[in-house]
Amino acid sequence: MKKIICILFCTISFFVEVKAQNEFDVLRYSSLDFYGDARFNAMGGSFGALGANMSSLSINPGGIGVYKSSDFSFTPAFHQNYSKSKSDGITSEDGKLNFHFANVGLVGTFDGSGDWKSVSFGVGYNRTSNFNTSISVSGVTDSSALNTFTNELNAGQGTFETDINEYHAFSANLAYQTYLVNPLIGDSTQYNHAFSNSKNIAQFTSYETRGGSGEMFFATGANYNNKLYLGASVGIPTVRFSYDRYYSETADPSDTLTDFNSYSMHDYVSTSGAGFNFKLGLIYKVVDWFRIGTAFHTPTVYSLHDDYESSIVAEHKDGTILEEASPYGSYDYVVTTPYRFISSASIILGNYGVINGDFELVDYASARLKTDNYNSGSGAEFVTENQNIRNNFVMAHNIRVGTEWRIDPFRIRAGYRFQGNSLSEKYSSDNSASIYSAGLGIKEEEYYFDIAYSLKTQDVETIVIADQSDVASTNLKDHYITFTLGFRF
Repeated sequence: MKKIICILFCTISFFVEVKAQNEFDVLRYSSLDFYGDARFNAMGGSFGALGANMSSLSINPGGIGVYKSSDFSFTPAFHQNYSKSKSDGITSEDGKLNFHFANVGLVGTFDGSGDWKSVSFGVGYNRTSNFNTSISVSGVTDSSALNTFTNELNAGQGTFETDINEYHAFSANLAYQTYLVNPLIGDSTQYNHAFSNSKNIAQFTSYETRGGSGEMFFATGANYNNKLYLGASVGIPTVRFSYDRYYSETADPSDTLTDFNSYSMHDYVSTSGAGFNFKLGLIYKVVDWFRIGTAFHTPTVYSLHDDYESSIVAEHKDGTILEEASPYGSYDYVVTTPYRFISSASIILGNYGVINGDFELVDYASARLKTDNYNSGSGAEFVTENQNIRNNFVMAHNIRVGTEWRIDPFRIRAGYRFQGNSLSEKYSSDNSASIYSAGLGIKEEEYYFDIAYSLKTQDVETIVIADQSDVASTNLKDHYITFTLGFRF
């Protein structure tokens, strides 16, 4: 069950009305991988006690005080997702390639006065999450997904036909209007569906998600006596996420118990929005070869907007095509992500290399979901969803380790990230993940060029029909390549 939830919050949503926001939307926008420039990515994002790196300012803004000169950099990135799914003995492969900018930024460093050796100001953008995934699943079933709609309509005392459109416009009404779901003879409040007696139904499911999250930052900091480096930043994170789900069923050619050849369903959700957060950090040089760092991130408060729609296309055996689409829906809501606390330590081995480790605490149980009453008016209270967050999410421990070695003018780097489990022990497994990375760089007096590669692998379960526990085993691999060109002046 836990693996099902893992893929759920990363990529997809339950087979229910697509407009429903839930605790896994909160988890999606609270779970950050922290990407950025190639040097940062190659070292596993482990920079909390090193600083002087554009992307490290999203981890520890105290790192801005370490800069000794002004700096400009930008980073194009390629993200390749690959998925391999298996259901009913059938293997399906899918994937997609995405291009985006993972980092762009400018830091200006100026001489200070007295023991304050320098002061720096920075503005930039760092990528924090990737939502680009494509998954396909093929299978065979004796239990149609149309059962979901009939169960919905038959619940309680049943549903009058005149109420279907009003209460189930994004779900059962689509099947009702295309004659896939029909009232029983003699009881118009109870329903059956066109594939109720069918066997060996061919299924095909595809999920495609697009987008990502990133953060524009405005940072300032200072260097006190080359021992203490202080910094603070204001972050404006943005979210862009879209979800496309296609599901179809095709009757066995020998099936004479249904009048339909096939049908397909399409669900689409698009989410966009922005938020606000504040970060404080410092780095302290204990001795020349050893530094420690610490940082605190306030919760991010997102204002998000969803647009959504659903449709069904049914093909009768006589060739007749029936189509029905839901109205366009929209909803505004607010997500508050957890706070973060990071502690770091680094070893500087003279002119030979560095090693850094970060330990991060993220209390996912403190996240919240609520209606945006300013834009949407009164709406859902999300009492159940917020209680689920308290009960099902826990404090996660994230670890980042990275190293860099100098063979002038070249740099050799490697890193590892462990993203801790955010789900409670009531589940049988966890949603933790590992990311392995490596990279090379060239550093000259006035410019530098870096390249990095990282690999994230995860075994999950992809939902085919949620309320029937119909799932497929899926292996996900994310390949991420970044190139950074930077200038110092």
